[in-house]
Amino acid sequence: KMSKSLGNTVNPYDVVAEYGADAFRFFVAKEVSNFEDSPFTIERFKASYNAGLANGLGNLVSRVMKMASDNLDGPVNTDDVNLPDDFKQELEKFNIQRASEITWHWISTTDKSIQENQPFKLVKTDPEAGKKLITDLVLNLQKITMMLEAILPETSEKIKELIKSNKSPEKPLFLRKD
Repeated sequence: KMSKSLGNTVNPYDVVAEYGADAFRFFVAKEVSNFEDSPFTIERFKASYNAGLANGLGNLVSRVMKMASDNLDGPVNTDDVNLPDDFKQELEKFNIQRASEITWHWISTTDKSIQENQPFKLVKTDPEAGKKLITDLVLNLQKITMMLEAILPETSEKIKELIKSNKSPEKPLFLRKD
């Protein structure tokens, strides 16, 4: 709980100025309950930001798009990518927190696929299989990007442009904060 009389309030405008609107949206969507009190401290916000955005989403986008730009002949056709049904159902029920959990599950699953299958190594020993795996990762990233439209619209647009142009980000989407 925050209290003006205790002096432990946090100005959301200050948080947005330092971290950006999408980072604040991320925290509210993923960490704040619709129906119960939710604790907010700047330390908790930073930990969530670093884990979910800098180390999670930002790192995944950089890894996937670096492999794609280095190994694929051009942009991946993402026209047939659709939102997951469970995500759509949660949005229809206005359960933003659960929709965010589904999105981050896709992020962690895609990251786990990179760790387990090591497409960056596979593409050197079996180029066809490696390129297929990298293409699948880009398609997963497109699905994640579509889910992010409802939660992180600015970030979603940035990732869409990277996928369309088959480029890796010139700078991290989210800088780690200490």
